[in-house]
Amino acid sequence: MIRILFLGDIVAKSGRNAVIAQLPKLIKTYQTDFVIANGENAAHGKGMTVKIYRSLMEAGVDVITLGNHAFSKKVLMEQMDECPNMIRPVNLEPKNVGKSVIQKVIKGKTIEVYNVLGTIFMDYVKEDPFECMETLLNQSKADIRIVDFHAEATSEKQLFYYYYREKLNAVIGTHTHIQTADEQVTKGCAYMSDAGMCGAFESIIGRDIDEIIRSRINHEKTHYTPSENPAVIQGCVFDIDEETCQTVAIQRIQIRPES
Repeated sequence: MIRILFLGDIVAKSGRNAVIAQLPKLIKTYQTDFVIANGENAAHGKGMTVKIYRSLMEAGVDVITLGNHAFSKKVLMEQMDECPNMIRPVNLEPKNVGKSVIQKVIKGKTIEVYNVLGTIFMDYVKEDPFECMETLLNQSKADIRIVDFHAEATSEKQLFYYYYREKLNAVIGTHTHIQTADEQVTKGCAYMSDAGMCGAFESIIGRDIDEIIRSRINHEKTHYTPSENPAVIQGCVFDIDEETCQTVAIQRIQIRPES
């Protein structure tokens, strides 16, 4: 059996610290073979840096996926080559930076991880995710295929899953930071509308509550402020049969801070 751990959006310092501190224990507890984490919000709530990438790699993450905030830190466009185990959405503009699929070999099986953006309520997306997925599949020779589908609308995520479930091993949704309780496996493919986030539990999707109240309720001009409260760890683990290369189980993970 191949067991894969998928962590939801890592949000700011609170989320990073929690993942770095707890990931070795999670790997041991769940006996995982491979770790995927969405890191598009890891740098102060928006974007990613090479320094953060390296710290997550050292903690035990194997592949980092991104999302619509992939290039919020513009310097990353010039440094993607320094992050060989990080992928960006295939249909995010600009498209000439980085890669959108990564291939690894685990227990003799070739695994490909893809990063795809939905189109509903999403900026900087000009290409249809289904057309992009077809291109990726036509080029694939992998035994196991996993997609981080970074999207806003649950309906779009479900459509993607049902359309591709016979060709993929897992479609795990990210972006909303709110974990869903719809994990399932059908036709050998795992699905979860949103893995949730690794970020401050007492927050508004990782953002400071008081700052949002001042901005939205009191109409004050504020700056984006991530919450510094203790973080929740959210995600899932799923099992893939080595002989059939079919996913057979998925389990939701949520570890709240003790406080």
